[in-house]
Amino acid sequence: MSILRLEAAPHTAIDSQYIQSVDLTIINIGAEEYDVLFHGYNLFGVFHVNLFHLAAGAVTTIPDIMTGHMPFSLLLVTNINHYHTLGVNVAAYNSGALVALLTQENFTRSH
Repeated sequence: MSILRLEAAPHTAIDSQYIQSVDLTIINIGAEEYDVLFHGYNLFGVFHVNLFHLAAGAVTTIPDIMTGHMPFSLLLVTNINHYHTLGVNVAAYNSGALVALLTQENFTRSH
């Protein structure tokens, strides 16, 4: 399994005080299919859960994940043993204005 985690908190590189919502896009850039479990966490625990099956080349987007300017983390867990075929884009918004565009390179990754 491979795991990707993105953390946002006040006064850090990804400052949650300026992020009201995010759009999460997950892309299978490889030739094999796999599953992705997504959890969104905030101060109160899990606030968003999705499970996706991604065929080769598939793209799925979860729009308008509300973070409410609070600290949050995004966790992606796959059933493959590497993360190099998992593309991730996170568009962060504040009052409808795009404030950051993040990729899988901004996530902490392990397998």
